[in-house]
Amino acid sequence: MKTIVGAGLIAIGCALLGWAGYSALRPASHYALTIAAAPEDAAKEVASLGLAPDALQRIEISVPQERRPIAAGLVARDGERLTPLVWRNEVTEPILFADVSAADITKVLGALRDHVGEDAIVLAWWDLSRAIRTAAKRDAPLDDARASGLLIPAAWPGAQGAERARWGAGAAPKSSETFDRFIDALLSDEKRGAQTLSEIAAGKPAYVAVHISDVWKAAAARPERLSIAYKDFPSSGVSHGVIKSATQWMREQKIDGGFAVEPIGGATRLHYFARKGDSDALIAKLLPFSTSNPAQLERLELVYQHKGWWIYRLK
Repeated sequence: MKTIVGAGLIAIGCALLGWAGYSALRPASHYALTIAAAPEDAAKEVASLGLAPDALQRIEISVPQERRPIAAGLVARDGERLTPLVWRNEVTEPILFADVSAADITKVLGALRDHVGEDAIVLAWWDLSRAIRTAAKRDAPLDDARASGLLIPAAWPGAQGAERARWGAGAAPKSSETFDRFIDALLSDEKRGAQTLSEIAAGKPAYVAVHISDVWKAAAARPERLSIAYKDFPSSGVSHGVIKSATQWMREQKIDGGFAVEPIGGATRLHYFARKGDSDALIAKLLPFSTSNPAQLERLELVYQHKGWWIYRLK
């Protein structure tokens, strides 16, 4: 019922969502990742991004014990570099990336294209940065040759190297140095984090774009500095009743870190910090955790929000 990222581990419980159970993620499972031309209907769903149809490809991840793919996505390919645009997991634990629908990514990238000036830059996790450059046509300079933060199931330890090489391909080796600074900024307090972000922006007007899944990516990249977990509550959506049940469960478990709720499938997912101090990290303050309030941020101003995406102007 929960996944914990910390000490380099992802602990897996029972699944509440999706048709495939956690049996798909058993140890020693030999997964297959295939890449093929994107189906016409999938390309139409992201047509507003203006990408050439022949640049779009479909990725499917399969395991022998399941008839259908356990994860699938739509990516844009530029040489070796893959830019994930749309992703869907058919198991509760995310495989490589969190779920992103075509409707949501086109809305967010369209908003960035419309409202971020051509003289500004957007600082975001490397996968979203690639999408911003590729589809929104805005300057999003961050990338990472090490593909930090990929959500690799603990049952697939051998996948770590292969997938980081796959998703890091095409990025300049030195990109990881700047991206490490970006991660450190997100895990610092607001003052130090904002200062580092300003230094990365190098005097340009800057925006910071984060998604709720970025807290998981940051924890995967720096497990010694951030510990995040989740628990799913059956629900048709976020409601006062579910939040009440979630907070009561946290009290019973003696968990005093901040939490955020997210509708996902037929449940409400409770993201929570196992350690109280983790709520002080800048990334926790940029996302809708119970201990954060965007209006209280001194160096960042909230300018756009859509579902799990939060975009700030760096002052």
